[in-house]
Amino acid sequence: MHFYKTIGFVFIVMSGIIYTLERGFSLISTSLIKAGFFSGTMSGAVPEVEASGFFNNLFVPLFLLIGVALVIHGIKKK
Repeated sequence: MHFYKTIGFVFIVMSGIIYTLERGFSLISTSLIKAGFFSGTMSGAVPEVEASGFFNNLFVPLFLLIGVALVIHGIKKK
């Protein structure tokens, strides 16, 4: 029964890692666009730096849900 809790925590951690990496790369890529805008002295509206949301990637909430379900299952089995 310890197996379910361990795998559940692995799923939760992987969900967090995927979310953090995706958010970081999204901020970096949109910041590069903004830096190019300022260096090229373009006219018009300044582009907004947007980070990806929690539900933009299907795997983040899915892994979180699976992880929480496995941890709860492991606790109930004990």
